[in-house]
Amino acid sequence: MSKAFSAPGKAFLAGGYLVLEPIYDAYVTALSSRMHAVITPKGTSLKESRIKISSPQFANGEWEYHISSNTEKPKEVQSRINPFLEATIFIVLAYIQPTEAFDLEIIIYSDPGYHSQEDTETKTSSNGEKTFLYHSRAITEVEKTGLGSSAGLVSVVATSLLSHFIPSVISTNKDILHNVAQIAHCYAQKKIGSGFDVATAIYGSIVYRRFQPALINDVFQVLESDPEKFPTELKKLIASNWEFKHERCTLPYGIKLLMGDVKGGSETPKLVSRVLQWKKEKPEESSVVYDQLNSANLQFMKELREMREKYDSDPETYIKELDHSIEPLTVAIKNIRKGLQALTQKSEVPIEPDVQTQLLDRCQEIPGCVGGVVPGAGGYDAIAVLVLENQVGNFKQKTLENPDYFHNVYWVDLEEQTEGVLEEKPEDYIGL
Repeated sequence: MSKAFSAPGKAFLAGGYLVLEPIYDAYVTALSSRMHAVITPKGTSLKESRIKISSPQFANGEWEYHISSNTEKPKEVQSRINPFLEATIFIVLAYIQPTEAFDLEIIIYSDPGYHSQEDTETKTSSNGEKTFLYHSRAITEVEKTGLGSSAGLVSVVATSLLSHFIPSVISTNKDILHNVAQIAHCYAQKKIGSGFDVATAIYGSIVYRRFQPALINDVFQVLESDPEKFPTELKKLIASNWEFKHERCTLPYGIKLLMGDVKGGSETPKLVSRVLQWKKEKPEESSVVYDQLNSANLQFMKELREMREKYDSDPETYIKELDHSIEPLTVAIKNIRKGLQALTQKSEVPIEPDVQTQLLDRCQEIPGCVGGVVPGAGGYDAIAVLVLENQVGNFKQKTLENPDYFHNVYWVDLEEQTEGVLEEKPEDYIGL
């Protein structure tokens, strides 16, 4: 019987760069653009286990893995390389150690927000519940929008595989899903990232503080030095408490997140490595900037929390006063931007480059705009803006009326969706 799952994309609103250290909090919003996986067991007449994965929205989107060992990386039969799928299968099987042969088919879908929408054809499922864009090119040739597609892919494929071997896992132990996906994502990337994107894909909108990187580093060293011990150490790690923060959160009532795609593009690893180099070379200077940014981030989170609490305790007054009570949140966002501008200037890395400063300043002039930032590691490719819900239509209209003035920003069709990984209905994907 088929099962289906989905995991959200992310908008990283506060905590860029600081999130790499486990002493700082970050604020990450889960988005309505989701990655999907439908898994179907095909019977077990095979002597050798097999996992077939397809991504029909992209040209050449098929990978077939024959599994001869639970402790070796799977090999794709046509030598097609997909490091994220290989890593996910490898870590799941090393953890589960299945003893019986299996034949599994997984079909992956991604919502339109993850990729450029040029040269696409729309397809809708038979019951009308799901609509996806089909591309004429291979996935490696289609531009991404920076919503965390690799983390979403790993999370949803790991969840579907784990749910086959441990049917109740999604409802009983999301920490196992997170730990497996986090390890697989690090293995695929060949580095221990901050992990906020995988954590958001599993848990949804969160205030996040990272785990100690040594946790995963140590188990990878075992894999290098003594592969036979790896499954045992991996099981221990996945079952352990990682002592990291993932507190559920949500944007306050009446405030909407808009994600603006700007035709630019920045390679996040290059930005991050350059900032880390500056931090290493100028510890005192960087410490001042980090403290400034951290104060602004914490103020931003505090304002959001207090607005949510006010709505919960007295929704009527909150709604009546909302238009006139956003100033403290606006100030907090401006302070985050000041911190990012200082980081840009001191490190000489384009985190909030001048063109983005200009665009965000111009958005700020539109009635109903609470404030905006360059999300995540910053750069040229996107902005995230908070707008009063009752002004969203007017806000978008203003930017469309004068596209050159607003840098031809394109507002991606998505919104906050606080839930992380979810079980879906397999019938919603029939006919795609």
